[in-house]
Amino acid sequence: MTVSLVKFDGSLGSLRKAIELCRGFEKLGRNDRVLIKPNNCFRHKIMPPYGMVTTSKVIDGVVQLLLEYGCKDISIGEGAIIGIFDELEPYTKQGFKGTGIDKVAEKYGIKLIDFNQGPFHELDLGGVKVQVSKAALDTDFLINVPVLKTHFQAKVSLGFKNLKGCLSKDSKKRFHISKRLDTLICLLNEAIKSDLVIIDGIYMLEKGPETLVGVAHRKDLIIASPDIFECDVVGATILGIDPAQVDYLREFAQRYGRSFDISAIQIKGEDIESLKEQLEWRFEPDKELLTPAKITGLSAPYPGQTLCSACGATLALALSIFGKDNPGMDFGGAELYYGLGLKPERDTQKVFLYGDCAIRSNKSLQNANNEEDIQSLKVFLIEGCPPTLTKTLLALMKTLLNKPRMFRMLLLRAIKLIGIRLGIYQEIFPRWERYRSKEFDKTHF
Repeated sequence: MTVSLVKFDGSLGSLRKAIELCRGFEKLGRNDRVLIKPNNCFRHKIMPPYGMVTTSKVIDGVVQLLLEYGCKDISIGEGAIIGIFDELEPYTKQGFKGTGIDKVAEKYGIKLIDFNQGPFHELDLGGVKVQVSKAALDTDFLINVPVLKTHFQAKVSLGFKNLKGCLSKDSKKRFHISKRLDTLICLLNEAIKSDLVIIDGIYMLEKGPETLVGVAHRKDLIIASPDIFECDVVGATILGIDPAQVDYLREFAQRYGRSFDISAIQIKGEDIESLKEQLEWRFEPDKELLTPAKITGLSAPYPGQTLCSACGATLALALSIFGKDNPGMDFGGAELYYGLGLKPERDTQKVFLYGDCAIRSNKSLQNANNEEDIQSLKVFLIEGCPPTLTKTLLALMKTLLNKPRMFRMLLLRAIKLIGIRLGIYQEIFPRWERYRSKEFDKTHF
């Protein structure tokens, strides 16, 4: 098959060219039920969306081209991460609203589907039972529209990983606690077939999956192909990640005898050599979020792929806020443990077991005073799956701050929260200053 590389100039014509070059609509029937799957799994209104979630600009263009082609049954579906914020309405709805996709749906009379609401079909993926949205399985033509980004667990998050949003809430977590994330991503893409992949590369994100740690760059690129494997191989290559080192791509290649030889892929449009970048996918959450605020004595060791997106996103935002509100402080050797499998160092003074997985996997620490090696260790539990942002911040403030400072932070945060909800205050972290430049265009969302 063909992978098309087209520079996005803001017009519908560039998206049309990308689809035509790869013959993306060749197998599309005008009476087919079409499902568009963007990457909209995590989005809060205060967070810059660039490179993190699919632009409504590209979704709008895809819908226009489908209508132009003669399609009438078109839906947009996603299943956002649940339980991060104390939101009053479903978080997928918040995500659609936060990126402007809801306006696209209203404009064209397109149905929005919240995969979290079900119904689901149970699948057995290599012995792991998961619930998958029936809408994703029953569609006639699935258009997979991820973004162009690296990922701190999976190296890249492109077409293959974007289908993880089709899972139920519990099944998303099961991908991580099974300690088989890459294998399950591979198997999920055997169960759900993408008929056309369009990678939205208007922006690309380094150190993804979000802009709390990740750094977005303007790229103005559309990558498209009916072949998800070749599309992801090209996308990873452009990001500067060796696709053969992406475990789920390597497993898929082994299963189906696919090659990573980029010269064997028919590429039309732009020259791939001129588009290659060298982006980083690794990062240490605590160093990225706390070191800029000159905070010492508080760390959060990376737990690997056992960390699910819900706990990761909540903790990242909590540490960002806590660092911003308490610059230059030393907390004397406290550590946050999240995900599965990590054990505290002996010189740690305080340990937070963050989330139900960390609590279950460190049961012995909850009786720390009975163990000679760690008799001075103080253990604090932050329960939840995931813990909410409010619960996380309260636990950190209560444990690490003296009472006067804690009450000042509580008051400050309450005022800011009210301002955010009234639309009169916008939270800006230092690393977000870059998104004020003209390079980052809000009208894409």
